[in-house]
Amino acid sequence: MKSRFLSLLALCLVFFTNVSRAVDPMTPEAMESLKARLKVMKETLNTHLSTRNSSAGQTFMTASADPRAAVELYLNCTKMVEYDRAGRPESDFRAWEDSQKARVTDPKFIESLQQQLKYLALSCQAAETAERAEIFGPLMAFVDGLSYLKEMPTGNLTQSVAGSVFARAYYLENLLGKSQDWESVPMNISGIYSRTILPYLRKEKPDALMNAWDKRIEQETRLVMMLEEKKQEELRGLGREEERRARNAQSGQGGVLKDHSKDEFTARTLPQLQWGKLKDMFLHVDQMNAAKAMVTFVEANLTHELGETFYAEFESLIETAQTSASAAAAAAAAPAPAPGNSGN
Repeated sequence: MKSRFLSLLALCLVFFTNVSRAVDPMTPEAMESLKARLKVMKETLNTHLSTRNSSAGQTFMTASADPRAAVELYLNCTKMVEYDRAGRPESDFRAWEDSQKARVTDPKFIESLQQQLKYLALSCQAAETAERAEIFGPLMAFVDGLSYLKEMPTGNLTQSVAGSVFARAYYLENLLGKSQDWESVPMNISGIYSRTILPYLRKEKPDALMNAWDKRIEQETRLVMMLEEKKQEELRGLGREEERRARNAQSGQGGVLKDHSKDEFTARTLPQLQWGKLKDMFLHVDQMNAAKAMVTFVEANLTHELGETFYAEFESLIETAQTSASAAAAAAAAPAPAPGNSGN
């Protein structure tokens, strides 16, 4: 036992002696040379990534305009990601492709796929430009298009584009999934407005805020009505048991589709949208007229389940505005410093 302990101790001494041995440092000249090369490499890498992202965006936008091209790109990207890169045989892909024939000809799938590709193209463009003004118009047009969907949306629209087979095929997961001012789920109209559209308008074009809120309320209302109509279509002609299962499936829908259920929208979402518009009006457009409208709104909704929240937020806004007005009045009433007096 003692000899084993001494052997172990000797090994430890050798290890720590080697670890503590000083490493020959780089010379300042060598360090500067390496830093210069790293800078060049970074510039080359950034150029490569920008070109790749722009090329991917153009591919997505082109495919989004043609149902056949959209499906073909979907199949090709799936083959690349799930089969070629995974080393799976061609026969496996062919078998999967055969199993997808009904799906890739379904109008619901195709419409959602085209909209997903369109949003992917916008997302690539947004990631490559710091100027939101360049994509503001196309983004507004995209959201408006969502409110005119003809088919019930599928998972292509209700999930993050960062996890899509297209993003994985073009190595865009990190690019599309990390931005705090860009919504990653195409169907999430609320997120698109709250993360991108409204912050941009508050900062750059506050005079356009009220129109944007009106458009948002109109778009979300229209989308809810379309979804409700499609749900009712799914139930027509079903037997009692089939209808029960279909209703359970509909009620179990989560995420953005739950937010756009008729009951949820009428009870909670619409009042919150109306209140959000009034808050932006108070903070960025017209405080006096907004306050008058907010008083009326809060009074009318005191017994609503969100009434307490509306009242508390309104009270806080008024108190903050009063404090700011008092501070401004005090600053205006303060005597000006005497000429030549530096305050010392």
